[in-house]
This record gives sequence, C-alpha cells and structure tokens, in this order.
Amino acid sequence: MKYADGTDASLGDIVSVPMPDGPADARIVMLGDTLEHAGVDEAFRAWVDREHLLAGDAVVVEWVDANPLAHEDPRYAPVGNYMFTRLDDCVRKTT
Repeated sequence: MKYADGTDASLGDIVSVPMPDGPADARIVMLGDTLEHAGVDEAFRAWVDREHLLAGDAVVVEWVDANPLAHEDPRYAPVGNYMFTRLDDCVRKTT
C-alpha cells in the first residue's frame, strides 16, 4: 500500500482523516492489498473477508481518540470505531 505521495503505508501508521469538524487521527489496522491486519476484532476481520468489503486500494482505520462520527441520536444507527477509507491525498500520515 502506498499513500498518495508514493510513500509506503504500514499497519500501525497514524493518519489524519478529514472530518466535518476538523481532522481526526486514526491508526491503520488493515491493508486492502494484502488483507494484513493488526489488533482488529476477529469477528470484524472475518466479516470483511467473507463479504469482500475491503478494496485493494483501501485501508481500515481505527480512531485514536474519540470517534468523530459518534452520536447519541436514536434515529440513526450506532457508529463503530473502524472506518474504511482510501489513501487519497486527503488522508495523510502524521507519525
């Protein structure tokens, strides 16, 4: 996997993900090109594999701090701590 700037992406990298209220930090926990993973709940990983949910050019990230998409509105489904995203030029490695 590579970032938009051509550098290698690795499990455990901390990335900045743009959100409506400002960027949020997340850790790469699963790579789409190899399906390599680290620290991912086994049921989640099995679901991703079984349903072929992760594109080869995407990653799964887990929020480092509070989930920026979390809400208390019962009209909407709850939000998990994993998110699928592509490594486009908006998602940048921070460390």
